[in-house]
Order: sequence, then structure tokens, then C-alpha cells
Amino acid sequence: MRRKLWFLSLFLVLVVGGVGLYFHLSKDSPPPQAARSPAPGASPGAPAQAVMVDRVPVKTAPVVKLDLEVTLPVFGAINYLEKVDVGAEMAGVLKEVPVQTGDLVQPGQVVAVLDTDLLQAELQAKTALLAQAQAQLHLAAWHYQAQKKVYKVGGISLKDMEEAEAAYLARQAESARYKAEIAQVKTQIRKAALTSPIVGVVAQKNFNKGERISSQTEKGVVTLMQVDEVYAEAEVNERDLPRLRPGLEAVVFPDAYPAAPVRGRIERLEPVLKQDTRSVIAKVRLPNPQLLLRPGMFARIEIVLDKIADAVAVPIAALRQAPDKSWQVFVVDDEVAFLRKVSVGLTTPTMAEIKDGLAPGDAVVVEGAERLRDLARVMSQPAQ
Repeated sequence: MRRKLWFLSLFLVLVVGGVGLYFHLSKDSPPPQAARSPAPGASPGAPAQAVMVDRVPVKTAPVVKLDLEVTLPVFGAINYLEKVDVGAEMAGVLKEVPVQTGDLVQPGQVVAVLDTDLLQAELQAKTALLAQAQAQLHLAAWHYQAQKKVYKVGGISLKDMEEAEAAYLARQAESARYKAEIAQVKTQIRKAALTSPIVGVVAQKNFNKGERISSQTEKGVVTLMQVDEVYAEAEVNERDLPRLRPGLEAVVFPDAYPAAPVRGRIERLEPVLKQDTRSVIAKVRLPNPQLLLRPGMFARIEIVLDKIADAVAVPIAALRQAPDKSWQVFVVDDEVAFLRKVSVGLTTPTMAEIKDGLAPGDAVVVEGAERLRDLARVMSQPAQ
């Protein structure tokens, strides 16, 4: 019995000592602090009991000035501006066709040559006849001048003098005729070399060396496609047709050169819709000085329907619509978010024009705005 009392007393001593030690340690240890920032206006040395507020992480983007464009994205292909059949003005046998399909040719470059052997022989013969006619003309001129002198002194009749004059004029006309015939033969020889009138690509060779061609043939020796300027043929759905008109600017992104867009303008709209797709072809004329654009290339085309230069703009993600349907944005200044009403103008899929309420350089919230209220403290960082 005495042993049981001794064990009970020892247990009570241990319990009392443990309770006392717990309260002693709790009294000396300060309570843990929350990871919060002081409220706006609180000084760094404020007492521990000051009100603490959370800071909301957000991402911001600057208000910028840029040219805004509302575009209609469509797809299409590059096509030649003009097709030219290079034909001959006279019949003959092809001596040479020094180009192949796909070759690039420049204005004045020879694309075919007719055989001129017969013309060269004819030129030599007429040149000889001209020399003979000129000798006879010289003799007739001397005889006519002599007869005029004799007539003045009464040595011959008027008829004799007139016959000498007629002979002189006939020889003169003969020389002129031979000169004209020689010039004609030289022109035929020159035109025997068929040249390109444009910067183009050889689309087709219709005749080959040794074939005889006629000046009346319906197709030329070669067919060329002009490529220093080209068309981008945009296929536009009929519901977008009311928004289109010739003269609208368009930006063309060729699949082969997506980083090198080319700007042009709609030159014309085809009058008839394609029956299978119910679409209309808008032809955008493009410069092609480096000849990178070739007929058949696919391209993405953005037709500019409206454009504002130097617009004050923000990313679309910054806009928030109020219950009254007005537009608002959060502007961050000194890590405080201010709710501000704005007037929105032209919009694109990524940017919006701000007519009133913001200035270039303001930082607007583009991520995290759904957790904000006016005058909220934030931790901001630039959006990518």
C-alpha cells in the first residue's frame, strides 16, 4: 500500500512539472508572422499589430502608339500578271530556240532565231543592184546637166533636153527603190531574232529548232509569263464581298517566304463567283523586283479593311467590361492597381484603340486582373 502511494506521488510531480515547463516556453517565444505587406501608408517601423494586406501577382503591358489595321484574312496563290506569246512577223524556219521552259528572261533577250541565209543572199544581191543603179544615176545626172547647157545655146531641141531629164529622174527613182528594198531586207533580218518584251518566265516552248513557222500562226514560238509584277489571287467568301473594293491595301505572306511580306493593292474583283465555293477572286497587284514570287506559290493574304495611324493602343487582354457595358482597365502605378474607365475605338484580334483614358507608357494589367479591385496592392512584372 505504501509503495502504491509513492508511485502516485511521483506521477503527480512529473505532470505538474511538465505543465509548468510548457507555459514557461510559450511565454518566451514570439508568435509566427504572416508573409504579408503593410497596408498602404504604413511605415516600416509600425507596431506589430498594424493591419497587413496581401499583394496580388499580376503581369502588365505598356500602352503604345502604333498603326492599327483591321484585316480580312484569306488564302490564295501567286499568279502571273500577263501572258505573252512571242511570235514572228514573217514565215521562216527556226534556226535556234535558246531558252528552256522555266528560264527567266529579260526585256530584249533573244528567245528564238529564224534562219536568215536567204535574206542575207537577197541583201547582197540588192546591194549590188543599188551600186549599179547609183553608177547609172551618176551618168544620167552628168548627161542631163550637159544637155541643159547645150539647150541654152540652141544646140538641141526642148524634147532632147526633156528626155535627158526623164532619164535622170528614172535612174534616181531606181536608186531610191533599191535603197528601200535593202532597208526592208535588213528589217527582216533584224526581226528574225525574236526577243522578249517583258521580264518573264518561259511557260511553254511551242516550236523547236528546224520547224517552219508562219506569221499567221495562232500561237507564238514561246509563251512567257510576266513576273516582275505578279498577282496574288485571294479567294474571298461572298458574304465578305460588300466590304471589298478595288484600291484596298493588302499584305501578302507567301508560304515560301513567310518572314518577307509584300504589300500591294486590290486591282480588280472578278465579276463572276466560283460555283463550287461561292467565292470571288480578288486580284492583288504586287511588285516583285527580286523575282522571289513565282506563279503557283501559295500565300496567306490579309486585306486591310480599315486603318488608323499612330493609335494609342493596349492588348485586348487588358480590357474588362463593366456591368453598364463600358470598358475598364487596371493601371498599375507604384505597385497599386487603379481601375480606370476608357473609351475604346478600333479593335483587332490582338489590340484595341484607346480614344480616351490612357496615355502611352501607362502600364495596364493583362494577366491577373480577375483577382483585383480598385486600389489593390500588386506585385507586377512585364508580360512576355
